[in-house]
Amino acid sequence: MACGRRSAGSKRQVILFILCVCVCQSGAETLRYSLAEEMERDSLVANIAKDLGISPSQLAARKARVVSEGDEQLFRLNQNTGVLTAKESLDREEICPQSETCT
Repeated sequence: MACGRRSAGSKRQVILFILCVCVCQSGAETLRYSLAEEMERDSLVANIAKDLGISPSQLAARKARVVSEGDEQLFRLNQNTGVLTAKESLDREEICPQSETCT
């Protein structure tokens, strides 16, 4: 009898875990773009709101942000318009000096 209770509890935990993973992943979206080398400051990269198929007001309501892996933020997102721009001039040799490809 005790074994049956533990099994039912374990099944419930697994189902709850899977549900949590599905819900968490359904709210996140990852976009990737290829950029030209030597891109100038304030150059247009993309319109994030348009690419996601949402209005700019929804972008602001969802608190959209740009996450950088390094210490330096290379891009700027205008939440009112959904426009993503290069914050500074982008030089691949400066950003990724030891790599042929730069991500």
